[in-house]
Amino acid sequence: MKKWFSSAIVFTVLAVLVAGCAGGNTKSGTSESVDANKGEKKPVIKILQNKIEITDKVKAMVADYNAYNPDVVVEVQVVKDYLTMLKTRFASGDAPDIFTTAGYNPMASWSDKLVDLSNEPWMGSVSPLTIEGMTMNGQKMGFPLAFEGFGVVYNKDLFAQAGIDTPPTTFSELKAAAEKLKAAGIKPYKEAYQEGFPLYHILNLGFAYEQDPLATLAKLEKQEMKLADLPFLNNVFDVLDLGMKYGEGQESLGVSYDSQVSDFATGKIAMINNGVWTIDPITKVNADINIGMFALPLTDNAEETKMPISVPGYYVINKDSKHVEESKKFLSWLHENGEKYLVDSFKFFPAFTDIKATDDLGPLAKDMAAYVESGKGITWTQSAWPVGYREDTVKRIQAYIGGQGDREQTIAELQKDWDNRVNK
Repeated sequence: MKKWFSSAIVFTVLAVLVAGCAGGNTKSGTSESVDANKGEKKPVIKILQNKIEITDKVKAMVADYNAYNPDVVVEVQVVKDYLTMLKTRFASGDAPDIFTTAGYNPMASWSDKLVDLSNEPWMGSVSPLTIEGMTMNGQKMGFPLAFEGFGVVYNKDLFAQAGIDTPPTTFSELKAAAEKLKAAGIKPYKEAYQEGFPLYHILNLGFAYEQDPLATLAKLEKQEMKLADLPFLNNVFDVLDLGMKYGEGQESLGVSYDSQVSDFATGKIAMINNGVWTIDPITKVNADINIGMFALPLTDNAEETKMPISVPGYYVINKDSKHVEESKKFLSWLHENGEKYLVDSFKFFPAFTDIKATDDLGPLAKDMAAYVESGKGITWTQSAWPVGYREDTVKRIQAYIGGQGDREQTIAELQKDWDNRVNK
């Protein structure tokens, strides 16, 4: 895994394609569409997705595909309650031809319904980092959409005002930076712990800093070791405590993502523990803000400070689709036109080695790429945690932040949740 990170250029602004339905003469709920002019039936490729941030851009892409491929119609549906809709569609007999899923355990749960894409022409161009998460029983089942990363997004101008010349590379430097910001009258943090995702991203560090994270996860699942044996887990609580001390304290539990991003964009706070996906909402509020991103330090060894980077989603094809070959053709077309749509339009950092990123992806992408190029990327282990455990961790860490248990008690509760999930 380590060599994959050092050989790939990875990352992104939030990554799963999204869209509403397209194709004016497409009949919903059917697998064919009638061409009003010729009376011919055309295959309908149904795509189900879970993101709404770039709906209009994906509609434009679909319209292009339909225009250049008149013998087929692509229909795309976007929903917020994605997993519920996906399960409902399969249960009702209206399963999509193409849908999105994360890798590792989420993909494994759908693997018996997926087409093996190992021999597709674009598979040889996927970034090496994408392969493990989509390989099930020796079969490669996903079309990787992009990469994204998690770290500390910071305001460079506020750092300069506080006399901080370079981003922290150790935990002690991070704490010293918070002190300098506070002394300069600048609020260091405002953590959005009303939300679950920052919490499990931070907890991930306790797993991902392991020399072989997947081997460690295997030992945990076989109950050959305990969470308390993870040498970096205690450091995770140091990070949580730092964010509370120099931020909103227990009031962080009432802070939403929108509130956090808004205050950061308007210069009210200097740092947020978050991801590259923040670039769009931040610059919508303040297009001229001078920001960057650095890896969240967990220890005082700068060589250990690395950036968690992963593939948030893959396109997969339903093996029971009536239009498997047409669906494969769509994915091949998307790869061939990846720079136009994935990069230029959607602002994704590409997960293919033959699709080039651009400076238009912004400063966060530029900073994260440097970590990958220097071999300082680590994985998102939460994608490989037992199904449901990610949600369990949010409740436990929120209870810790709320003062309902100390570190030892919280780790014990996290262990109970882990045991419950692996023993199901």
